[in-house]
Amino acid sequence: MSKYYSIRTKLIAFMLIATTLPLLASISMTFIQTKTALREQAVAENKRLIYQASTNLNNYVDNVARASLAVYSDPNFLRNLAKIPGDYRAVAEVYTTLQTIRSAVPDVFQLYLHSFAANQSTLIMSPFPKREERKQAYSDSLHGKTGGESPDIWVESAHMSHTYGFKAASADDPARTVITLHRVIKDVPSTERLGVLAIDLNMDSIAAICSRLYDPEKEQIYVVDGQNQIIYQGHSEISGTDQLRQEATAKLNIARTGAGTGTRPTAAGDFEQEHSMYVYQQMGSTFADWTIVKQIPNETLYARATTLTWNNAMIAIAALLLVIVATLFISIRITGPLKQLMRYMNQIQAGRLHVDIRLTSRDEIGVLARHFRDMMDTVNNLILREYRLEIANKTNQLKALQAQIHPHFLYNTLQSIGTLALQHQGQRVYVLLSSLSKMLRYSMRDQTCVTLREEAEHARLYLELQQERFGDRLEVQLDFADDTLRTEMPRMTLQPLIENYFKHGADVQPGKGYIRISSRKTSDHWVEIQLENNGPPIPEDKLSEIQGWLSMVHTSSGFPTHDPVESESIGLRNVMRRLQLNSPPDHMAILEIRNLETSGVIIKLKIYAGE
Repeated sequence: MSKYYSIRTKLIAFMLIATTLPLLASISMTFIQTKTALREQAVAENKRLIYQASTNLNNYVDNVARASLAVYSDPNFLRNLAKIPGDYRAVAEVYTTLQTIRSAVPDVFQLYLHSFAANQSTLIMSPFPKREERKQAYSDSLHGKTGGESPDIWVESAHMSHTYGFKAASADDPARTVITLHRVIKDVPSTERLGVLAIDLNMDSIAAICSRLYDPEKEQIYVVDGQNQIIYQGHSEISGTDQLRQEATAKLNIARTGAGTGTRPTAAGDFEQEHSMYVYQQMGSTFADWTIVKQIPNETLYARATTLTWNNAMIAIAALLLVIVATLFISIRITGPLKQLMRYMNQIQAGRLHVDIRLTSRDEIGVLARHFRDMMDTVNNLILREYRLEIANKTNQLKALQAQIHPHFLYNTLQSIGTLALQHQGQRVYVLLSSLSKMLRYSMRDQTCVTLREEAEHARLYLELQQERFGDRLEVQLDFADDTLRTEMPRMTLQPLIENYFKHGADVQPGKGYIRISSRKTSDHWVEIQLENNGPPIPEDKLSEIQGWLSMVHTSSGFPTHDPVESESIGLRNVMRRLQLNSPPDHMAILEIRNLETSGVIIKLKIYAGE
């Protein structure tokens, strides 16, 4: 029996499936629920954190804007713009106001002021301020973010610092990233423009505010303007974070504006893109349309869920190992006696019918073993009785066949030999008597089965004696293949089949008769023996009766209770019974008989020769 069909294999497979599937389902559900909970928790925490940061950035920009209002809080500042450059006192007062603005905002890198009335530009930077006469202000201070006339106050996104057209103080002084607050100075309450003020701011305060929003080793932070230009980007160790990716930028733009979705724009929210979660918050400042965006990779976001899943997996593996050990122990305890009982059955199948079955367990398997032992005792007794009956039956059948053959055959043979004796053919008489003695000796042997070689020799001797009787009126052809001669078959099989010709056709047939006997081995290990003669055909009703009886024999495990051919064909019936009794159960011998189309009868006998 294949190991895949054993109870032990099925029991182990069932136990493993019954424990593994629930464990895997539990781990999967835990992982999914933990991921969902962690995501919701992370989104909520980061939204609160980014909202606070946006408030701080709003306050920072508002402080810079309020500091720039010093140009209006000083009552002499607007008047002094018209006096410079000739009035040195007015110039000093303007410097003082600009220094006040610079000291009010700690991140001021430099200040630029241009007076339209005096056509003067002033740059306050370290170490010394610079002034020069210009007819126009520096172009970047005159145009807003979208070009055209600038608003009264606006913030320019992050860019590299420059000297507003002045000569650099030192060639080694590098440019730095700054943001710039631009304010148009008007002669309030009129709309006349007196000048423009630009305040360049370092990124230190923005960096300080944003540094509290993320873990540089695992996350990234961005501050972008309304055109999705990067204002500030954190220094993260995450690979591939040099800029906000195009796909993430597109989703951020859709979320903020609601373009193409039919939904209302949102100032805060989150979305997933490229194995990361993005949480954003718009500042809502009137001066700076900035958005804070935090990128959290999935491996960081779900790190706790992964750790929890691995812990559950370790517990599941330990539980699975325990289940395997327990299953093996239980299966061996249950299937061990079954395997022992199977070994007993295999020995019985091999022919050892008196195996001593010893299973002393008191469970159902022990009861089964004891019942099986009792059954084998009964079977052995029945087999012994049936075997004796079968031997007696086969012996009686063979004796009946011999009793049928001997009188007729001996009469005809002795009559032929007597005729030769009268003709003084002593040598021929000796040959025929020798053949007859061999046949008689062969028929008296105790062997049940012989080889086809021996059976063919007996048939040759029989036909030789018949040829002496019929002379030239009988033609015999024997063609036995060499690879079939070692096939075993019941003794006295061919002669009864040959004899039917002489009993029913040879004497009444006009002209010359013939008998052909041949054998061959088929590709599927069967030996086919064919007997053909040109005698008179069997009557159709009789032939149908014989074929029906043979069909019942071939398709059933035994013989019909009533043999319709018994009275007319004792030889055929005897041959078929002995062939079936001496054939393997799964390869029973086959006997076919039919009339030829012209005249004569053909008999085919198929015996399994083994592989």
